[in-house]
Amino acid sequence: MHYLVLATLALTWGSSFILMKRGLQNSAGEAVFSPEQVAALRMSIASIILLPVSLPALPKLRKSDWKWLAVVGIVGSGLPAFLFTMAQKHHESSIAGILNSLTPLFTILLGMIVFGIKGNSKKLLGILVGLSGAGLLIALKWNGGEEHWDSLWLIVLATAFYGLSVNVVPHGLSHMKPLQITSISLLFIGIPCIIFTLLNGATDVVSQNPDGLDSLLFITILAVGGTVVANSLYFWLTQRTNAVFASSVTFLMPLVAIAWGLGDGEVLSFWYFLAAGVMLSGIYLIKSSRK
Repeated sequence: MHYLVLATLALTWGSSFILMKRGLQNSAGEAVFSPEQVAALRMSIASIILLPVSLPALPKLRKSDWKWLAVVGIVGSGLPAFLFTMAQKHHESSIAGILNSLTPLFTILLGMIVFGIKGNSKKLLGILVGLSGAGLLIALKWNGGEEHWDSLWLIVLATAFYGLSVNVVPHGLSHMKPLQITSISLLFIGIPCIIFTLLNGATDVVSQNPDGLDSLLFITILAVGGTVVANSLYFWLTQRTNAVFASSVTFLMPLVAIAWGLGDGEVLSFWYFLAAGVMLSGIYLIKSSRK
């Protein structure tokens, strides 16, 4: 069952990057929504859908739950949503999917630093190898003379936020149901995102841009699948296994993201695949150190 959920997560989250791309631009590469609008719409839609779950659960919360739910909502969902779309405005969706593989590396690193999880030399080596792969990928963009190559660091920061959030769930929220964690945590970012969406012209894009409605549909699918469903499954998996096993979904996510990217006409050189291989080797070292 755990591996079935892991595969479902890989397919769902691995498709998130192409959905973000389609929210940002149409099939001809023309801009539709801004990065901030895509992220805000995603969080707004997800939080609204889950209101029937979140509102009845609020009175039942422990006093200590609020801070952990705030971290999960803001750091684990909200900020990464904005960081990814800001980076994907300039880069391929498949590259974003590859860099997302850093999540388990930061899960271990921040678990050791913040939550006192025991580490060993093999785990530390895995972290260094994985980060070296990410550095190689970003260096390729820089050496290729691409504009905004440095915006890829936004994705690295987003994966660090994911790593922190993953550790919070078993540490402070293990007594809560996964759907409750998802729904209530999204309120912390959903409410300001709803206000932002209403004030920043997103509704004008839908009514005035000929591709606005199509892009909104892709963002809605992203919100439902990539946020509501995937986050709930992820928290369920984290509670029943551990943070590292759950975050190993990033072994499979790059394959899905690359497949979508290639199907959409993105071109990746051999060196990008090599960088991805180095990163995944780092994850393998971390995983094998647990045996």
